[in-house]
Formats: sequence, C-alpha cells, structure tokens
Amino acid sequence: MKHSLRPIAAFLLALACLSGIAAAQVPSKPATQAAPQDKPVDMKKLIAEIVGDYSFELQGQTMMVQFTEQDGKLFGAPPGETPEEIKPVEGKPLGFDVTVADSGDYYELQFVRNDKGVIDKCVMSVQGMVVEGYKIAK
Repeated sequence: MKHSLRPIAAFLLALACLSGIAAAQVPSKPATQAAPQDKPVDMKKLIAEIVGDYSFELQGQTMMVQFTEQDGKLFGAPPGETPEEIKPVEGKPLGFDVTVADSGDYYELQFVRNDKGVIDKCVMSVQGMVVEGYKIAK
C-alpha cells in the first residue's frame, strides 16, 4: 500500500510546486493611486449611536447584550456580566471585535444601519456561528 501512495504524493507535491511557481509569475496589478480619504470617523458619535440593548436569538433562545460607553470606548456584555471593551476594526466601517477574557472566545461584531441611516442591528460572529441581534427601542 505504501508503494501506491508514493506516486500520488509525489504528483500532489509537484502540482503544488508548479501552482506556486505559476502564481509567482503572474504579474501583479499596477499600483493605483490611493482613493481619496474619507473623513475620519467620529468615534464618540458612532459609539453614542451604537449604545443600547440588543436582542440576539439563537436556536430558540434569546440573549440580551448591553452595549455601553465608558471613557469614550465601547463595552458590551449580557446583563449582570462584566463588560468587555469592544475595539474598532481598522478598515471595517462599523466593525468591532473582542476577545473575552474569561473564555478566550473571539467575537466579531458588525453593526448595520437601516434604510433611514440608523444603527439598529448587530451581526455577531463567533466560532463559525453568525447571529443577528436587533436594537431594542426604548
């Protein structure tokens, strides 16, 4: 059985090497001029728009997450739990992430504006699952 696997392994190795060489020979696109810079995001204003209670539903269970502002930074946690700082992700408008101190779980958060331009939704990704949460109107 070992002898029949060697040719296959050699073929796959050679194929991988050839595809690497071919990829290296493909000319890259010429550098384009940088797009005009958008005006910088006013984080204080953005955080004020995000702050609130959001309801996430997963497999018939509802989980609340409270997003708050402390010292100009965004924090979030379910009610009664210690809030974690949620940091903006560079290059992703309305994108944030956090690694939870207790569990080490990494969460990606993408806040979404509705057709009226109001932030009313949060898409949370963790461990390959994507859950949508909606801001609860007060």
